[in-house]
Formats: sequence, structure tokens, C-alpha cells
Amino acid sequence: MGKKQEDEPLLTLRELAGYLHLDEQTVFKLVSSGKLPGVQIDRQWRFKRGAIDLWIENQLVGEDESFADVPDGMKLPLEDLLPDQAIIPQLRARTPLSVIEELAGRAYANGWLIDKPWFVGAVVERETLASTAMEGGVAFLHTRAKDRGKIGRPFVIVGRSWEGVQFGAPDGNPTYLFFLLGLKYDRLHLPILGRLARALRNQATIARLRSISSTDQVRALLLKEDAAARAGQLAPAPLSMEFKPKLDRQMRLRAIRRLQQARKVEDDPKPARKRAKAKAAPKKAK
Repeated sequence: MGKKQEDEPLLTLRELAGYLHLDEQTVFKLVSSGKLPGVQIDRQWRFKRGAIDLWIENQLVGEDESFADVPDGMKLPLEDLLPDQAIIPQLRARTPLSVIEELAGRAYANGWLIDKPWFVGAVVERETLASTAMEGGVAFLHTRAKDRGKIGRPFVIVGRSWEGVQFGAPDGNPTYLFFLLGLKYDRLHLPILGRLARALRNQATIARLRSISSTDQVRALLLKEDAAARAGQLAPAPLSMEFKPKLDRQMRLRAIRRLQQARKVEDDPKPARKRAKAKAAPKKAK
């Protein structure tokens, strides 16, 4: 047992950032401030899987003091984030970008998302860094930064694709289940993501979610598995060692254009409104 622990492979900063779904700068700040367990080898940070898994568990139960000021954040029930309307049993989308737009559209239609163009662009921007698709046909989509002013209330949108979409998973297989996280607060991110990852680590659970027909059954199964994850009855999710961006250049360019457009509207919203009104106005007959 001791020998196995000693031979445990160490993770690089980049690999850990991909696992935690955080950018490398954030991970570096956490480890530099002593909030994340790591060791320096030849002036490079390295991380043990077991120590990271234990750290994540501490976030799930709210034992880390750095998360103590978030009211009920560590124990936030999934049912509060996942109402019936948040489940899309059959996605129409066939491409990565259209998947993101359809999921975000559901949140926007229900009033949970205030700024859809910004959100879609920010999610796409995150995906171009490294795909959030995991082995086994599941993806956990989210933005790098949380903006309270652009999200009305925290939400998780679940979308299911019968045929599957090539989304850049490490195993090269299609992704069938998509979870879009709009958590509004940075400190809700890791616990909710960790709970979902645990709830969906079992291939039998994924198979059931792909096969059952009603949204009620999908929601009930997710809530059941999440309750087990919160109670510590599920083992930690396996760590994938590959985090490679596989979305094409065209998608990156569209993401950049979306972000630029959203920023222009924020900087000078009046001209944008005038242009929209002019475009909508009926043309006068000559």
C-alpha cells in the first residue's frame, strides 16, 4: 500500500487546471497562497492525486475556511439549480457551437440568464482553451469567470443528444450528455462541478440517463445520484490525464467576434439600440 502511494504520478499545473476546470493562473494563486496542496520540484509545482481528491472533498463538505463566507454554498441542493424546465431531453444541435447556443437559449428563455451573447461567447472561449468533454460521453460546460450582473440566478441546464456530438473528448468519442453551469458565484463552482462529476462517474448511470424517456425520470436520477455524492457515498471521479483543445479555428473566430460584439454593446449601448430599431422599422415605399 505504501509503495503504491509513493509511486503515484504527479500532476503538472496544466493538468490540474484542466481537472479542476480552472485557468492555470487561478490554480497558481491557490497553491502559492497555501490553499491548494502541492510541492515544488525543480521550481515547478507538482500535485498528488490523493491530496487533490481530499482537498476537493473538503470543499464539498465546506471544511475549507476560504469558502466559509458562502452561505449554504457547499450544501446547495441540486434541485434548486435544476428545475424541470432546465432539462432538454432531445437536443436539436449537431455541432459544438449550436449545442452551447441551445443550452444557453433554454436558460435565457426562463429568465435565468440575462446576457446570452456574452455568456455564449464566454463558454465558447473556455472551450477553445480545453474541451470540458470527459471520457464516457459527458461534458460540463461553463465560463472561466462568473459575472453576477449577467446571470439572473444560478442554474444547471442538462441537454441530451441521441446521436452524440463530437466535442473534443479525450477518448475521441461523441458526447451525449451536456451540463451547462451558470453558477453566478466563483465559490459555488468547484463543489457543484465535483458533485456532478461524482454523480456521473458510473457508466451505468450515464447509460440510464441516455435511455430513459421522461424529463421527470432524468431529473429524479440526477437528484438521487447527487444526494449520494453529497453524502460521501460515491468514490471520487477519475482524473483524465489529457486536456487538449479540439474545437476548430472557425469556432474560435466566432467566439472572438461574439465577445467583441458584446463588449461594444456594453461600452456604448445607445448606438446599438438605435441600429436595432432602424433595422426593425418598416421600409417606406418609394
